Parts: sequence; structure tokens; C-alpha cells
Amino acid sequence: MKAKTMKSSARKATRRVTGGFVATVTAGAVLGTMAPAAVADEVPSPSAARAAQVVEKATGVADLTKLDGRRGSGQTDEGKVMVTAPATADGDVLLDAPNADVALGLPETKGIAGVAAGAGTVVYPDAAPSTDIAVQPTTDGAARTLVTLKDAKAPTKHEFEVKLPERAALTEDGENGFLITKAHGERTEVLGAIDAPWAKDANGKPVATSYHLSGDKLTQTIDATADTAFPVVADPKVSLGWSIYLRFSKKEVKDMAKTPMYHFAATATVMACAKIPNAVAAAGCGAALTAQASSLRGQMQDAAKANQCVEWKVSYVGVITNWKRYKC
Repeated sequence: MKAKTMKSSARKATRRVTGGFVATVTAGAVLGTMAPAAVADEVPSPSAARAAQVVEKATGVADLTKLDGRRGSGQTDEGKVMVTAPATADGDVLLDAPNADVALGLPETKGIAGVAAGAGTVVYPDAAPSTDIAVQPTTDGAARTLVTLKDAKAPTKHEFEVKLPERAALTEDGENGFLITKAHGERTEVLGAIDAPWAKDANGKPVATSYHLSGDKLTQTIDATADTAFPVVADPKVSLGWSIYLRFSKKEVKDMAKTPMYHFAATATVMACAKIPNAVAAAGCGAALTAQASSLRGQMQDAAKANQCVEWKVSYVGVITNWKRYKC
């Protein structure tokens, strides 16, 4: 039985790759934080409103923060993360957390002013040929940086410059994303993560997409085909903090609820701990989940009776810091 695993915007893990993209670990250096300039237009133009509408259809709006100008804040286990979208599309997205700061340059674009639109999206309409750019701060301390290909003429490769704290690095996470890590002797600290890329067409169908990292440049390639319906929305998502989200379908919830206690603990440990890149932390995860097994099994049984799905939020040391039932 395999639960679907999603890394949160606050998930952090790291694999050493030259350079780095804001991933799961942040180092102790601090990048300068810009004071938020006024958003270009208090009332979005029709093009800005349309750009936000397309993006928010692809991402949903449930996890968007309330914007203060171009800023929004989210919460991780390590504390608050402030995300600031740049004043213009040729600037950097800044993520400011208690333990690290990261900056992400948007793809090569014209200096189009950022406009707050929709439910919580800063948009840069027509920032590149046939392309809109957008930034979304989320409640879990992440920043989605979105590229909208408006038609088949739009470029399919987009380069993001990743600026990490001193001695931090990007590491492949084994799931087509990257972790931001910082080494402390034999111990590796995970500061954040860059989730695996995704892209959707106008009908909500997935479009093949991938990353290539060269130095501090992360390039996303979007493989549109003759069958792709435009516009296409693609997303690199950067997070600070480290958590794993495990989601269980109704069937998985019912199966887990009927599982004997000893088997439940073993299954939950494998599901939650296998994704932790640090061996010591993974071992601690097993002990922590064993201690929580009785409570978690009871919660799973309640969800099964209510015919609901379940989501677990697992911290870097393997403690389930939050869980919820939801209709699915």
C-alpha cells in the first residue's frame, strides 16, 4: 500500500549539486531583504486579472496568503517565512526565514511591474514573448514562481537563478526536485526544497516538464505537443523549512484502519521515514512514529468511519506535527 507523497513548500532536503536552488535547506547567511515598494496598480488591469485567473485555476487558491502589497507570509515548524515578489519581473523573489534567506531570479524578462491580482497572486503580464510570469506566497512558507505559456509561440525553456546562503548547496531529492542543505561536519541540515516541476494545460492535463541545474541556474523545460491546449501553466516551487506531506485515499485509510497495530506502526514508519535523506534523522523518525502509532491508528479509524481521506505532515525528525481528515 503506497500513500501519495507530496513535499510541502516547507519541505527541506538537500543533495549536493553545484550551485543551488531554494530547496529544503538554507544556510546561515542572510541575503539582503528589500523593502516592499508599492504595487504598480491598486486595481489590476484586464490583462493582469486574466493572468491571475489562469494561474489560480491551475494552482487553486486554498493555500494562498493574504498579500500586503507584494508580500505574503507563511508558517513552518521553524517559524514564519516572508515571501516578497520583486517590484519588476527582472528582480528576485525573496524568501526570508528565521534560519536562512533565499532569492530566486525570475526567467529573463522585461522589467514589467508586478501587480497584485486574484486571490493572492502577483502577476507580470507579457513579461516575455507570449508569456506571463506570476508569484504566489503560500501559507506553508513557500513561493510558487509560475510561468504561463499563452500560445505555441511562447518559449519552452525558462531559467531561474538560485541564490543560496553561504555554504548551502542544492541536492537532488530523488523525485526530480532539489533540497537545500548545509553541512555541519557529519551532520547535514536541511533548510528547504524545490519541489519537482509540474505543468498543466488549459484542460488541466499534465504536460511533460523537467529541470536542469547548471551552477546556480535552474532551467525548466516544458514539452508541449500538438495536442497541448494553451495556455500552459508551469511551476517551480521553493520552500523553506522541512516537512513531508503524506496523503491517504479513502481505500488506503480503510485498509490502514483495519491493520493490526504492529503492522500499522511498521507501515507508517516506512511511508513517513523513507523520504528523509539523513540516516540519523530517519532512525529517529522510526522511534517517533512507533510512539505515535496508537494515536495515529485511532485517528485513521475515525476517518474511515467518516469516509474521508487523511493527510499527515511529518517533520524532519519524523514526528507527525499535524494531521487532518478531509472530504475527497
